[in-house]
Amino acid sequence: MQPFDAWYADRHGYSPFPWQVRLAERIARNDWPDALTPPTSSGKTAIIDVWLWARLQGVAVPRRLVYVIDRRLVVDGVTAYASALTATLPAHEQPVVVTMRGGIAIEADWLADPLRPAIIVSTVDQAGSRLLFSGYGISPRVAPIHAALLGNDALFVVDEVHLARPFLQTLSSVARQRGGALPLPWRVLPMSATWDGDNLHGLDDADWAHPLLSRRLRSSKPARLIKLKKGADLPQALAAEALKQREEGAAVIGVVCNRVAHARAVFAHLQAAGDAVLLTGRIRPADKAALTAEYLPRMAVHTRGGRDPLFVVATQTIEVGADLDFDAMVTECAPLSALRQRVGRLNRLGELTSASLTILYMPAETKTDPVYGEDIEQAWIWLNAVATGHPKAVDFGIQAMQQLIANAPPPPEAEPETPALLPAHLDLLSQTSVHHGIRIAPWLHGWESGAPDVYLCWRADWSEGSVKAAPPVRQELLAVPHHAVRRWSADIADLEGAGQSGRDADVAHVFIRWDGEDTQEISTEAVRPGDTLVLPTTIGGCDRYGWNPASREPVSDLGDTERRVRLHPALYPDLATEIRALFDSEDTTDLDWRNLAHRTGVLSGDPGRVAIYGNGPDGCVVMRATEWTSQSACRTVPLARHQQAVAERAEWFARGSGLDAELVSAVRRAGAGHDTGKQDPRWQVMVGGDGSQLLAKGPGGDTRWIALPHGWRHEMASAVLQKDPLVRYLVGAHHGHGRPLLPVAPDPALWQQLSGWAESCKALQGLYGAWGLAYLETLVRLADWSVSEAEQA
Repeated sequence: MQPFDAWYADRHGYSPFPWQVRLAERIARNDWPDALTPPTSSGKTAIIDVWLWARLQGVAVPRRLVYVIDRRLVVDGVTAYASALTATLPAHEQPVVVTMRGGIAIEADWLADPLRPAIIVSTVDQAGSRLLFSGYGISPRVAPIHAALLGNDALFVVDEVHLARPFLQTLSSVARQRGGALPLPWRVLPMSATWDGDNLHGLDDADWAHPLLSRRLRSSKPARLIKLKKGADLPQALAAEALKQREEGAAVIGVVCNRVAHARAVFAHLQAAGDAVLLTGRIRPADKAALTAEYLPRMAVHTRGGRDPLFVVATQTIEVGADLDFDAMVTECAPLSALRQRVGRLNRLGELTSASLTILYMPAETKTDPVYGEDIEQAWIWLNAVATGHPKAVDFGIQAMQQLIANAPPPPEAEPETPALLPAHLDLLSQTSVHHGIRIAPWLHGWESGAPDVYLCWRADWSEGSVKAAPPVRQELLAVPHHAVRRWSADIADLEGAGQSGRDADVAHVFIRWDGEDTQEISTEAVRPGDTLVLPTTIGGCDRYGWNPASREPVSDLGDTERRVRLHPALYPDLATEIRALFDSEDTTDLDWRNLAHRTGVLSGDPGRVAIYGNGPDGCVVMRATEWTSQSACRTVPLARHQQAVAERAEWFARGSGLDAELVSAVRRAGAGHDTGKQDPRWQVMVGGDGSQLLAKGPGGDTRWIALPHGWRHEMASAVLQKDPLVRYLVGAHHGHGRPLLPVAPDPALWQQLSGWAESCKALQGLYGAWGLAYLETLVRLADWSVSEAEQA
């Protein structure tokens, strides 16, 4: 076994801190702490290194690391760290790195192989909703797969627990209810410098004596306290303090606000005074990546010395994890825990002898803040009680603050009231083929939480056909509060009604909802929390810095990726004439579209499948040659060969998961019989079979419209042939139906042959647990997916 410190040094070029080495040694001997307590700036993200090292050394740690941090901007930073770390390994040792940042468009690599280790970086909403069989924005038919992989063989690392206390309580409930007969590990590891308990892992004398870490821990960060008059212009006051710090010689100055609207206003003030950038969590990943590429070298750690002046205006999204290092900072008053995290971005490495810090407090009309409750008021009272000097100041250095808190403990911050996750709730949540209508936000954020976000996507070729042909992807999705979308749409409608806009009023408050499988045009009133909505770019609402409901400028379309490109005149004006000519010509071939797609320079690789969309038609999607989707299945695949391959793949997944021989056999038999129902002559006609051999897939026949009743399910026909209850369930559920109700309308006779299905599902879930049964189902489904992809590649 290679020692952790040597392995870490090989990856990073420098040695780990002592606490990181001790943690690796503990986990190697299966001595897990109940929580990690190192303070900010002490390298907590190295838990990813420790987990990865342990996996590679053969230590029995869970296969999937789920790193949860409830700040969208920081999720991308942790993902970048994990990606850079895994890139130092040979390809066969690299885990897949996944970002769950919002919306349905999430990299599917981690779903393709349940045996491949994965680092999943996520917000509470995304990981939590999927764990509870209710993934925001994903199809109910796919939800059990996400729940299965997150609910088995997974380590949940919850960073900065003060941001996620309700979710941590829910994870404890999940741990108690996993049960079942599957021998798959599952563990939760909180990370918080303020965690109380006995079995903790934090700093010791060796860390305090470490030359680099000690400098960070002992550096002084005195904060000047300023109370504004009630009703003062807070954004203007924040900007004025930042300008004072510039006059005093600070180059890179952070201004942190509690609201996006405040941050926008401060940014507007400072733009006129110098180079400035706005960072909030309400930004599309592609826009965030562009800002990061442009500005991070000027504000990140390890770049101090000769940096050009820059104002960095941000929301509380930078409180944790962000790789930023300011020379000075101005911040709105916030709860003490939040202030300590914000100040962690100031003089982060302790390289400056002094760093200017100012905290502004403006009394509100009421003591209860809409987001922070009474915690801001309580923090301000405590800060003034411990402040010294004139003007009053409080040292926010890590060592100094620990001593202050030890001598004069601050009042505890309010704990969000959270409902218990009961077995009855879990029974309903796991019934994904039934619309139960349960709102899961309280289990993620507490009773007082607002509704989950809505995910917005802007398209220049706005149409249902475009969305179906090229579904929304992560890089173009913007998370916005549900209430904000409703208010924004109403504002636009009011402007149009007053004649202040030249756009069609109907378009402004009609959205296209994408549920992962299908589209639907809906009105503003029909928007639900968690929806993924597609809007026309002409509607405005977003700029390069993210959500901007006041903007009426057209929004950039970010829907093309290295995997696909849409050929539409509105997207590629330089090619508009050629695109229209190809549509007008009766001699146009797929090769013509591929050649035009190649000229865009978007695809990373040769163009492949071509799909025309729209009634006009409106446009054309060209996929990368290596891409495969079920819609492109056209090669003839014999049924016997397909079922044999799925059986072998499912058995491989089950054995690799460590299941016992009986379960391995059940999973294999389910794979071997999952498509037997396709022997139906009507199915064979539909896929273009000529009777010479039974087909699992085919190019399609000319009489498809008379072959099968709409909605007929081949997996139901397959399930009636199975006697073993578990195998019958795995076969019948391998397309996500039957949890616990099967469709009855297309073939009542077939449905009657499966009477007792729901009762059998309940019994199996009682035996294997909700997440255990979903995992067995997932092994068969992923085996089918991976074999089908290989057959069509």
